Amino acid sequence: MPSSRDIVRYMRTVGRGSPVDAPWSVAGQIVAQVRKNGTPEDSPLTLADVMASAEYRDLMTAKVAEGEPAPDFELPSVDGDRTVRLADLRAERPVALVFGSYT
Repeated sequence: MPSSRDIVRYMRTVGRGSPVDAPWSVAGQIVAQVRKNGTPEDSPLTLADVMASAEYRDLMTAKVAEGEPAPDFELPSVDGDRTVRLADLRAERPVALVFGSYT
């Protein structure tokens, strides 16, 4: 189970916002957690489930430092007709990877 310090650190990270999520204060997150018992009503997991999961905790750990090249990966295209490799895009032009929360 994560410590209180881990949870607050996570909330501070989420609180900064992202290109798709507005900043959200730690106090606001705590109030939302108390009101909703930590999760949306339709969620099969609680906040405690997520924070206790080694898989989810691993997702919160950066694997590449800022400024380091990203490892190559392959994903289906948006239309699903082909796959796209990071290495192929990098060969054509500079690439910026931006990861945000889409929840």
